[in-house]
Amino acid sequence: MEELQPQIRRRKPAVERKIGEITESDTRVSLIGKVIKVDKLDYMFTIDDGTGVAIIESEENVLPKIGQIVRVIGRIIRNEEMHIYAEVVQDFSDAKLEYLEEVQELERRVLPRLENALVWWSE
Repeated sequence: MEELQPQIRRRKPAVERKIGEITESDTRVSLIGKVIKVDKLDYMFTIDDGTGVAIIESEENVLPKIGQIVRVIGRIIRNEEMHIYAEVVQDFSDAKLEYLEEVQELERRVLPRLENALVWWSE
């Protein structure tokens, strides 16, 4: 008799983006920005990363403070205006953002070359 395997449904990985770089094909994103507005009644807050602003819909009791640097991982909701449904909100106030940007730049430059080398090596 055939045994039924439970079907595991995985979420798409969140792609690291600047707010101004979010595309129509993005469904889950990871953003880092400064909190510029908090709405305690609707559990929403707004972040600014220098390229744009994003409205974040949060779970109850997960509201950062104005001025705090946060990373938000969440799902893009597209209605009249786009906003992000936060699955994770992390305090990044102590993070060295200039180091993070250096690492991201290295990834953009080096990873495609490594992937090409691996394809060549496997042929």
